[in-house]
Amino acid sequence: MGKEIKNIGKTVNLPPGTLMYTGEGTGEQIIILTHYTEERIVSKPLGSVEEFSIDDKGGTIWLDVIGLKNPDTVKGISKILNIHPLVQEDILNIAQSPKVEEYDKYLFTVTKNLFFREDGTLDTEQISIILLDNIVVTFQEYDTDSFKYIHERLKESISLRKHGSLELYYSLIDSVVDNYFLVLEEIGNEIDSVEDRLLENPHKDILGSIYYLKRELVYIRNVLWPTRNLTSSLARGEFSMLDERINLYFRDIYDHIIQMIDIVETYRDICSGMLDTYLSSVGSKTNEVMKILTVFSTIFIPLTFLSSVYGMNFEYFPELDWKYGYLLFWVISGLITVFMLRFLRKKGWL
Repeated sequence: MGKEIKNIGKTVNLPPGTLMYTGEGTGEQIIILTHYTEERIVSKPLGSVEEFSIDDKGGTIWLDVIGLKNPDTVKGISKILNIHPLVQEDILNIAQSPKVEEYDKYLFTVTKNLFFREDGTLDTEQISIILLDNIVVTFQEYDTDSFKYIHERLKESISLRKHGSLELYYSLIDSVVDNYFLVLEEIGNEIDSVEDRLLENPHKDILGSIYYLKRELVYIRNVLWPTRNLTSSLARGEFSMLDERINLYFRDIYDHIIQMIDIVETYRDICSGMLDTYLSSVGSKTNEVMKILTVFSTIFIPLTFLSSVYGMNFEYFPELDWKYGYLLFWVISGLITVFMLRFLRKKGWL
């Protein structure tokens, strides 16, 4: 997490519009071209950006680019579609916050997809979407199957195909937001697991788990809040390329974001409560230990006094000549111990 901040230094002091991928994706780049109408759909992988053209008339074109390690792909597509150099830079610079910007002939959107890596750590990938009249272009950092469901729906559902590029644009953003629910569900299960371990045995390892959960929730919150602003702008009808029908659907996405923000805040409160519970448990254990040590100290104070008195090096000690003096010392010590235990128990300190 936080790779955006670590890698943002790659573009420091470079001229505006410099094309440089600031992420960590190293996988093979995949380009999928999908051309569809209400009646038919054709989807095929492209070997290079040179194979992409917009000569086909009618229908909707979706160009899905997976992997950003080759800036020439972004440059080539942008040349064909006449995309501004600053938009190209934002596509490759993964430090962007979720946002939407309107240009003369297209709408540029940046979203963040949340996912768990193979080692269980939470990470994000930047997804950029360009919406033109009948063309949608998506740029994904990693091959995380973010839009696998959308590809399947296009092949199986006529309802998605018949509304053209606007319906596809909405579905792509909706798919990203719906994935947040899956991530939050996983976080919720992890919180339940840590909470159970905390109640059973508040071991010091749990403290690290709680702090890790709090960090994940802050990370998710930093994605949700700008996404909230993005969907709010789309829902209010601020952009000429979107019609009233699609704006209503974006209001639904906005409601989902608000719901998820509330869930994140609830989870943060639970983690704070678990942290307080852990610290209270540790403090309680410390008090128990101190209590036991105090009881032993209290019992041994009079015994230490007796042994100190009879350990003095005076020449005349009347009791030293008694036949049963040694035995009497232990009897008195035992009586003192019993008395102190009864006294402490009567006071409720044991």
